Amino acid sequence: MPSSRLAQLFPSVLGPSRRAAWRLSLVRRGLAACSILLALHLTDGAVRPPSPPPPPTTEREGPELSLPLALPADHLAAGDAVAVYVPGREAPVATGARVSGTSQTPSGLTVARITLRRSDIGPVLRHLGPDGSTSGGFVLVAGG
Repeated sequence: MPSSRLAQLFPSVLGPSRRAAWRLSLVRRGLAACSILLALHLTDGAVRPPSPPPPPTTEREGPELSLPLALPADHLAAGDAVAVYVPGREAPVATGARVSGTSQTPSGLTVARITLRRSDIGPVLRHLGPDGSTSGGFVLVAGG
């Protein structure tokens, strides 16, 4: 009769012989070592404090524009990548822009400072009116 639960599961490998008892002891030691290593790994992960997020880059790559917004952009943080849309159009005017910050003018208009690639300045400026405003402003979509 097999002497352990492992021997019951694998009778041909871990049967009643002396060699099988040696294999059984190796299997038990291996399982014990694996469980100790797993416990150490889980403990190390639980004890270590989470790494802080990388600080937003302060270097500006490209020109910065202040754009009037059609919708508030309170959900965006400095350094977020955005796509710039004109309300009513399906395609973005510019992609890969970075938000530098948002503010509100005394008249209540929300303005976002964004850093663009040089190739995206022309399409954005075409949608600005002569006085620097559009009919409804721009919409910034995160992840662009």
